[in-house]
Amino acid sequence: MVQFERMQSRGLRRAARPIGLVVLAMTLGALTLSACGSSTASSKNGKPTVVATTSIMGDLVQQVGGNAVNVEVLIPRGADPHDFEPSASQAARLRDASLVVANGLGLEERLASTLQSAANDGATVFEVGSHIDPLMRPGTDHPDPHFWLDPDRMIRAASLVADELARTTNIDRSVLDANVKTYTDTVQVAAADAALTLDTVPETQRLLVTNHDALEYFANRFRYKVIGTVIPGGSTLAEPSASDLRELVATIKSSGVKAIFSESTTSSKLADTVAREVGKNIAIVELSTDSLGAPGSPTSTYQGLLSNTARLIANGLNGK
Repeated sequence: MVQFERMQSRGLRRAARPIGLVVLAMTLGALTLSACGSSTASSKNGKPTVVATTSIMGDLVQQVGGNAVNVEVLIPRGADPHDFEPSASQAARLRDASLVVANGLGLEERLASTLQSAANDGATVFEVGSHIDPLMRPGTDHPDPHFWLDPDRMIRAASLVADELARTTNIDRSVLDANVKTYTDTVQVAAADAALTLDTVPETQRLLVTNHDALEYFANRFRYKVIGTVIPGGSTLAEPSASDLRELVATIKSSGVKAIFSESTTSSKLADTVAREVGKNIAIVELSTDSLGAPGSPTSTYQGLLSNTARLIANGLNGK
């Protein structure tokens, strides 16, 4: 039976501190995500192939499925998931997969019709986001898709993915359960490390200005507050008006924040413009929030991304 939760409508157009246990677990696991397009992966070793839309979802599936699964990631690392459109061969690959795992909630804006077509053709498409109690974007009835920046929701997501793998593949359930336990343990270590790092920022300075609204889950989980975004709404495809930017500049001046946080997947041009308008020394700090980093980098796994994000935010707000 095909399972597919429809993608939500497109949004309104408007050097890491090491985590010893996490690094060790990731090294021993030797987890490798393959790029989409390796069409013979499943036939070479008989393992089920799961296509994940984003590198973060791909990492989740790989850690839960372990050596029993082939994972192909549709959106390359470093690409903006809001703005990615698949090739014809990538779209065809979805129909052949044992399971397709999507973030959902409108994140993969330009993939929605492709995922729906794959489901119509018989693919099992599982949208994780609608099952983890998503937050609503402030002032709207649209869900915020950036749930992976809350480690507690990602732990729940691991169990959900294990359920789908058990339902759609022949992977032994005991293997999946053991991998979920390892994932849970390592994410909890990363979350505790992130909390310690973020607690070094004085409470009155735990204010975030971001390039687009991607850090609400993170802020909610670690007791911070997002006070402004350069690009309005939760999509990188929206465009701010001149009045939006003037209002943001005023907010930054009145709050005294020391950094604007941009993303590795999008241009920081507008953030740079805002910083110049503020008229004082304010850092532009690049975060890997919407995509994992290159293999071997501090953000090559979800656990590393979580810890590195916390370190960069703390350093930026502390003026380091």
